[in-house]
Amino acid sequence: MQIIDTHVHYGSIGSFDMKLEDVFNLMRKKEVNSAIISSIENAELYAKDSQKNSIDINKNLLDKIKDKNNLYMQYWIRPRFENMDDEIERFIQCNLDKIRGLKIHPFTSSMCINDKRIIPYLEFANKSKLTVSVHTAKGYECECRYLANICSEFPSANFIAVHMDLGTDHKEAVHYVNKIPNLYGDVSWIPYKEYKELDINEDKVIFGSDIPINMNTAYDFYDNYFINKKNETKLFYINIYKLFFNKR
Repeated sequence: MQIIDTHVHYGSIGSFDMKLEDVFNLMRKKEVNSAIISSIENAELYAKDSQKNSIDINKNLLDKIKDKNNLYMQYWIRPRFENMDDEIERFIQCNLDKIRGLKIHPFTSSMCINDKRIIPYLEFANKSKLTVSVHTAKGYECECRYLANICSEFPSANFIAVHMDLGTDHKEAVHYVNKIPNLYGDVSWIPYKEYKELDINEDKVIFGSDIPINMNTAYDFYDNYFINKKNETKLFYINIYKLFFNKR
């Protein structure tokens, strides 16, 4: 069966140095067939002094994966430093064969997902029917409840609650994922046993690993997912294909 990882990183910033070669090696080891990557070099918490704009950084990643038919990416936005504009829109629209959505990290941007600086990006995603991955976690107004409150305003976009509230028991996030039609969850940093006890709609959850943020564990953290992969076709492939590769 096919395994797609929707939550992979690349780039050097702060103490992180994540090479694509490391990603390839990890994928081969666990027989992960495809990945959706975002460049951590756009994380605003670390890149506040960067002279590069988001198009430059995302283009660098795009150039590295353009000849890899199993690699795709998300456009990591920088709402603190950059307004959504026609140039960003044109870049994304011209590269939709590889760019499969937007990546938003409210913590590293130091703003809530409902911030007025983010809204134009969400309006673009809604118009373009893109999938938007949003970091959700305990504290700093990153909780899934804030994402849940805006999903209905952008019904043509799909949203992913990445981590389903990292640092919690995930129950509140699961409640929203089960309830809201265009909100999904990913299982990054959730142990398999804990995931199986969450009572989440199996049609509303996808696999994402967050590799190689922690090279010490990487895919090893998800060994029990891989052991049970034959029973998790929706998690590993079907739901992901619907979100990122089906033209709606």
